Amino acid sequence: MRYHFLIAFTGLLSLFLALLSLSASTSVEPVAHYQAIAAKLLNAQAEQTLGDQTRYEIVSATHAIEIDWDDKWDELLGHSLNYAFETGKRAGMILITNDVDDTTELMQLSALLRLYDLPVTLWVIDKKTETLRLFSEE
Repeated sequence: MRYHFLIAFTGLLSLFLALLSLSASTSVEPVAHYQAIAAKLLNAQAEQTLGDQTRYEIVSATHAIEIDWDDKWDELLGHSLNYAFETGKRAGMILITNDVDDTTELMQLSALLRLYDLPVTLWVIDKKTETLRLFSEE
């Protein structure tokens, strides 16, 4: 009897965890969602491919911009500097974050930009409110 209870309980627990995982994964919008929001707010074009077939996530009149989750800030930095080099525009980065006021990644990145005087404009988009904020400008 006890064995059957454990099997039933384990099955229900597995189902619950699977549903919880599915719910959590569907509540996260893809980067493209925030890319479209940022491009509109910056009066820029999303997903532009230039002559060398390089795909740029957001290109404005002044900036070539990379956008991704805040835990990928190091990749963003490299891509944005390369985009600036390739286009002759200013480098831009947009970090997507859960909490604009409390992110270790944002502080690390900001410190590096200042320490090495990197010419990168940094915006932050709040995942919850979908608002874009200029964090630092080169």
